[in-house]
This record gives sequence, C-alpha cells and structure tokens, in this order.
Amino acid sequence: MLSNSWSRMTEPSGYINGSDTLRRLMKLQDTEANIVKISPKDYTLNNGVDYCCVVIEYKDGTNYSLHAYGKEARELHEEATMMMSRKPMSVSATM
Repeated sequence: MLSNSWSRMTEPSGYINGSDTLRRLMKLQDTEANIVKISPKDYTLNNGVDYCCVVIEYKDGTNYSLHAYGKEARELHEEATMMMSRKPMSVSATM
C-alpha cells in the first residue's frame, strides 16, 4: 500500500535564520564586532522580493556579509537596527 503524506514545507533541520546568525556573529569572537553596513528599510529587488544585507566587521579586519530575502529580510533589518541603536558605532545606511 502506498501512502502519500504531504506535509507543510519547513526549514531544514539545523537551519539558522539571518537574525540568529547576526546574533551569533556579534558574539563569535572576543574582539569587538560592529555592524558597518545595512541596506535601507523596505529595500525591494526588481522582482519584488524584499532584501536585506548586513555587513559585520571585527576589530581584526574580518568581515561577514549576511543576505536575507522576504520575511527574513524584514526580520534581519529589524534585528540589526535594534543592535545598532543599543551600541554606538559608525554605520553606512546605503548599499
């Protein structure tokens, strides 16, 4: 007997979203981490998909760039904005 059980599409196990990744990167190294760039709020690609890019730089010069799309883009932007408001840092608001 064949059984078709369709389930709602879920995130892969072990999946870490952009906001969680941002929090982890900000705590990853002992050296100071700063958000140096964040895309403008409500930035949308030509195809209509929301997009957010956040660049993190460590004191040692290491950089990480996070890219998120759709709902995750809005969540990442919100998280990065909250982090920036808690900690004074130099930030470029344009891409």
